[in-house]
Amino acid sequence: VFRKNPEQYPAPEAIAVLLTDQLAIFDDRQRSKPKSPYWQDTCELKPILQRYFKDRFPKIPSEFVEFIRLDPTTQEQSLDNWNSVLELVRGKLHTLTIADQPIQINPGEIVYVSHQAGTPAISSAVQFCSLAKFGNHVKFLVSNEYNPTLPEKPLEGSSYLRGIRMQEAKALLGSHNYAGVEALIRDYIKENENVKTLLKTAMNWNFAKFNDFLESLSHHPNFASDVEERASTENWWWIAYEEVYLAVIRKEQGNIVESFFHSFRAFEGIFAEWGKKKFGRYIETDNGVPCLQHLILEDAKDYFSNFSGDRKKAVANIKSKLESLKIKNDEPNAKTERDDRVELNFSTLCKLFKAFQYSDYKNCPELKIFWDDNKEKNVSEKRNSVVHQVQGMSELDLWNFWGVSSPEEWEARLLKFLNVIAMENLPEGFKTLEGASLMAKVHEELKRAIAAL
Repeated sequence: VFRKNPEQYPAPEAIAVLLTDQLAIFDDRQRSKPKSPYWQDTCELKPILQRYFKDRFPKIPSEFVEFIRLDPTTQEQSLDNWNSVLELVRGKLHTLTIADQPIQINPGEIVYVSHQAGTPAISSAVQFCSLAKFGNHVKFLVSNEYNPTLPEKPLEGSSYLRGIRMQEAKALLGSHNYAGVEALIRDYIKENENVKTLLKTAMNWNFAKFNDFLESLSHHPNFASDVEERASTENWWWIAYEEVYLAVIRKEQGNIVESFFHSFRAFEGIFAEWGKKKFGRYIETDNGVPCLQHLILEDAKDYFSNFSGDRKKAVANIKSKLESLKIKNDEPNAKTERDDRVELNFSTLCKLFKAFQYSDYKNCPELKIFWDDNKEKNVSEKRNSVVHQVQGMSELDLWNFWGVSSPEEWEARLLKFLNVIAMENLPEGFKTLEGASLMAKVHEELKRAIAAL
């Protein structure tokens, strides 16, 4: 590090110098040429530089002056090769120590970087890697041999770093890594409530915290009507569509296990919400488990009496249990056991849906996949098998689980299932999973907001 005006810039605590050494990639014949790149190497200047630093900065101990050699080993990795030089410089800076100790940069400290010397590849690599390693602590020293009075002040590295981080953030945004985006641009959005709100909303969604997702989005003026619509009791289905869209995103990210998990959980959730909507007043919680009360048998709607055929068969056991519970309840000394409960688990809810929404079920016979007695086809049984195995999943495993053969068919089937289950309150359904997801709109708004920073 060189300073023209030491009274303006205090002496550095330590100095690191990059030297080039191309001995390994030039033979004797090449090195004998007057204009050989070998003769432009700076490693031979080390003793001169040591003496200069000792004279100019006598208070800096010699062990706090570090010399780093850029020493490529093949012609393909020469110092004018942008890719290889970048990796070489990155590696050298990553392992850089001062006085055999890792470098620790404290708040308020500055790392001055002069990156103009050497090949253009070296200059760019030093600029990029120093920003990556030291971040906002970097200031660049720029000199001009034809105008030694420049510059009066070092150039701030923060503007360069900001540009790099913005490009990185856009790449992470493309893969829906919202936490990564927030970590990269946190320092640049402190006063930007729009981006902060959108990122908080997106991170809640990415963590499947859908109620928090809606709550955080309620503070954004562009989504007030969307939030109000989702919050309506008539739209009990909305979380399931978000969950399935999250499954699609996880598949795009290559996380097939999570994609499977969210795709199945969406249907556990939507059947549960359908049950609350249909039988809410007759649901009680017993040790954390939602159960159907026998009082439903006394309802004027006479829920279970008008069924026949497949509908009657689907809920026969449920009705029998409810009648047994009613009898026991009428007997003062009777005790009900856990097995007497009508737990509103996935299987029970599927059977109830088949009976009470039979016309919708008949319009989508594929829905039998949820309660088919054949264990090889029943998704609930297959889900248990997958969850109890500590192993990964392939896309083919995911397609087999849902009985499809392609990602397009998978998305279409999931959408069709959701539309049918929600049909009573959502008769028109949605055309695409992306169109059903509020997060898809938030993502596009976030892209525009970050592009405008």
